[in-house]
Amino acid sequence: MIWEEAKQHADKLLKLIEPGCLRAEIVGGVKRHDKPECHDIEILVIANEKTPRPEFGQKVIHRTMLDKVMYEICQAGTLRFLEGKDRLRKYAILDVRTIEPFKLELYIVKPETWGIQNVIRTGPSLFSHRFVTNKKRTVFHDGEQYPGLLPDEYTYIRGETKIMRGAETLSLPEEGDALGLLGLGWIAPNARRFVK
Repeated sequence: MIWEEAKQHADKLLKLIEPGCLRAEIVGGVKRHDKPECHDIEILVIANEKTPRPEFGQKVIHRTMLDKVMYEICQAGTLRFLEGKDRLRKYAILDVRTIEPFKLELYIVKPETWGIQNVIRTGPSLFSHRFVTNKKRTVFHDGEQYPGLLPDEYTYIRGETKIMRGAETLSLPEEGDALGLLGLGWIAPNARRFVK
């Protein structure tokens, strides 16, 4: 899908999803805008985990406000749930006519991991891998080798999506905080694939 059309769909979906979130942002190829086309829409969210009050006659009980909002969006015929659970959910966007479903990937994160997840989910893939790889190590991508970008004093803990300095877990609540660890200053999303 051309970027302009994907951006319109992403903006519309973001507005629909926001009532179930404490925070939400478009990430991935739509945010980067470094190519003329996007193959999906990715949205990063911090769920509003408040349990919604059940309404009289309601057949489905929702654990969180995000669950309720996503259920209502699906019931309205905008999305169809495909797969996923707590951290990542995939949906088909129903008003896009393609042979394979055009997907929304919804990444559900905690406030303390927002900055790291934002960098990783914005990408591109090579930059994301280099971001979490120490400088003394190498990343292989499309048959080429690239040095990691993360200073060696830090350790990325993959399963927990956190970065540590020794025994201290770093607080990185914003994308700029996470990028700041690299010592390169702010790097615009569409320039990250050019980082040496």
